[in-house]
Amino acid sequence: MKPKATIGGMKLIEKTPFSTLVKSNRALAALRRDYAARPAPERRIAADWEYHSQMASESIGIAMARSGKDCLGTSEWPQGFVALAIDPQYAPALLTVGSIEYQVGHVKEAMTLFTQLVQLPKDEKDLSSIIDKAGDFLIDQDDYENALALYSAAERVWPDEVVYLLGVGYCLGKLGHHEESVEKHRRVVALEPDNYKHLSDLGFTLLEAGQFDEAEAVLQKSISLAPATYQMARGNLIELKKRRKRKTAAS
Repeated sequence: MKPKATIGGMKLIEKTPFSTLVKSNRALAALRRDYAARPAPERRIAADWEYHSQMASESIGIAMARSGKDCLGTSEWPQGFVALAIDPQYAPALLTVGSIEYQVGHVKEAMTLFTQLVQLPKDEKDLSSIIDKAGDFLIDQDDYENALALYSAAERVWPDEVVYLLGVGYCLGKLGHHEESVEKHRRVVALEPDNYKHLSDLGFTLLEAGQFDEAEAVLQKSISLAPATYQMARGNLIELKKRRKRKTAAS
């Protein structure tokens, strides 16, 4: 039997972070203790099975509710809680539980879980995508400081991973550090010089930094490489012309 959130479901989680529940809740603590004594591959298989079977069960429940049918079973722990109790290094659960912790106000605990992702081996399945999802989650909360901290931690470990450089550069720009943002985007373009999306991003950061001439040249290159359906660089170029016109009028 899976452990249940016995004190008002989400209310228990709102009061108590996962790091405490996994020690104080009898069922979660038993899972952590039991699987800690087993081989790592066995823990991973069990965590993966629990995580995806719960996801499937929730999808079935939603479908039944929409069709007017009663759902079977009682309320369980939110997605990822049991899987993370089984395997504390299971990346999808670190992401999911971290997101839940953040949404119920346990920001420090959420960041601890997100940062644990950076400490996992590089060959962890889909790791860069999962870390990027954690960063995107924080950005969606307008928490650019914590998103920057996460992406920066990942960049220190993997300095040539484009996804982390892009995350750092984006957050720096949102926080008003335009010159630093430009340097991160320059590194991205140096790694992938013919990527029209990266060129468009660099052009926009140059625009934000007030470097209009270089921004225009970079955006024109992006347009020359991009398919006709890609409009971002053209939009950035229109914005550049507007700002240049305002600057000229003000001088």
